[in-house]
Amino acid sequence: MTRRLTFLLVIITVWGSMLPFKPASAAIQNIGPGGCPANTVVGGDNLVQNGDFSQGATGFTSALINRGPGVYPDDNNGGGFSIQNGSVVYPPFEANPYIFGRPFPGDVQRDVPATNTYFYSNPSADNYSAGGGRVNLWTQVVTVAPNTTYNFFAYFDNLLDPVKSANGAADPVIELRVNGTSVGTTVVSKTPDRWVPIQYAFTTGNGVTSVTLQIDSLTNNTFGDDFAMTQINLKQCVSGVGAAKYVFPAVEERRNDQDGYRLEYLITIRNLGADPVTELQATDDLATVFAGAETWELVELSVISGSGFTALAINPNFDGRTDRELLAANQSLAAGQTARLRLVIWLKPPTGPIVFSNYVNITARSGNVIVTDISNPGLDPDPNDNGDPKEEEESGATITIFSPYRIWVPVVSRGSAG
Repeated sequence: MTRRLTFLLVIITVWGSMLPFKPASAAIQNIGPGGCPANTVVGGDNLVQNGDFSQGATGFTSALINRGPGVYPDDNNGGGFSIQNGSVVYPPFEANPYIFGRPFPGDVQRDVPATNTYFYSNPSADNYSAGGGRVNLWTQVVTVAPNTTYNFFAYFDNLLDPVKSANGAADPVIELRVNGTSVGTTVVSKTPDRWVPIQYAFTTGNGVTSVTLQIDSLTNNTFGDDFAMTQINLKQCVSGVGAAKYVFPAVEERRNDQDGYRLEYLITIRNLGADPVTELQATDDLATVFAGAETWELVELSVISGSGFTALAINPNFDGRTDRELLAANQSLAAGQTARLRLVIWLKPPTGPIVFSNYVNITARSGNVIVTDISNPGLDPDPNDNGDPKEEEESGATITIFSPYRIWVPVVSRGSAG
């Protein structure tokens, strides 16, 4: 264990079961599921090189032998790893194969894109024996900043078919380490059969400019233990900013000698973190939203002040068509502050049924990191009050439906934006 550990305050969290571990030379605080500490989110660039393995087997070291791309790393013939691309079925010599690999679909909450490439790990008995029951799968030294909180996370998929391999085949036991400090162990089970994240948040101390990241397998069993990993990330934990958009019931209104409807929206923007956010901007693409209307126009964009709301300056040139920025330049929110805007649209819907689905997109700077959010339907940017507005169940469209009978139906649509 290196001297730099005396300058490292480590905060840990994982999905799945966890064995407590507390080395004497590092203070470790378990903050529970969720990754970054409360009221912060991951943001900024990924500091890990080739974390999605799109460049093949480069940028890292491993105790496993590289068997080459797109092959089955048979553990009876030395085991090892292989960088896979796309969907695969193994073993090739089995009449009834039971190993299925697939691309990673992405993770909107942590701003992680989809990828087709992944690391297929299949250690041999000799690998485990040489490491005393532990095999180092991946190690990389990463440049960091002192006194900064980061989240070290990656995604894992148990490749064994949960039905065909339900005969006691071993599930992978994964461990993440920073500078030799362990977060404990997490089992990647066959069910649910999907990619799962494992994560580890920590804060660097004075003078710390690099850390050694490590992913190990502690399964110590070659009956099973076939898994994939990809999108290994190290990102900062920063203040998050969230948005919500609420629509009132449509009101019949005649305008410009035409019968139509008035739609009033309330847009709520909140700094959910402990640090200020600057360069705050919100965009709303009304031209796309109301493209199916016979006609529409912007009636009002205003700021709601008082009642605990911080007044932001609006963009006087916003029209929802050529200029989609709701706010003036250089807006900011202090820690915990909330702002609210009123947006009023008049429209004439077509005679047939139509759905108007609307989002507001938020960007801001938290320290030296750009953070983003897609609005949640309603008035609260963070309904579960955990400080992270980017969770899948807290993003979705604000929807209004018009029928041929001129009845509108408000719908709450939750889930990832599409």
